[in-house]
Amino acid sequence: MTLPRLPDEPLRQPPGNLPADFPPERFDLVAFCEGCGHSAVLRRAALPPGLTVQEIPPWLRCSACGRRPGLLRIVYTGAGGFAHSGVAVIAGMG
Repeated sequence: MTLPRLPDEPLRQPPGNLPADFPPERFDLVAFCEGCGHSAVLRRAALPPGLTVQEIPPWLRCSACGRRPGLLRIVYTGAGGFAHSGVAVIAGMG
């Protein structure tokens, strides 16, 4: 059995997700700072056009301590009025 020859050009990565792929009425794009623990919901209108979600972290700078880059999480908020508070509490753990 002969395997097909691979093309000479490198494999291309699939395109990333755009912020518009995550409707703002159901998802928040939340930036987290590993330095000070600060978190904030990104203002989508402030993002450069065409920037993918995967390309956002290097653009992030913490508004509290100035550290960069940050981490980005996509938070589902569409389940009955859930709002990200930046703090997670697990019952019985503290």
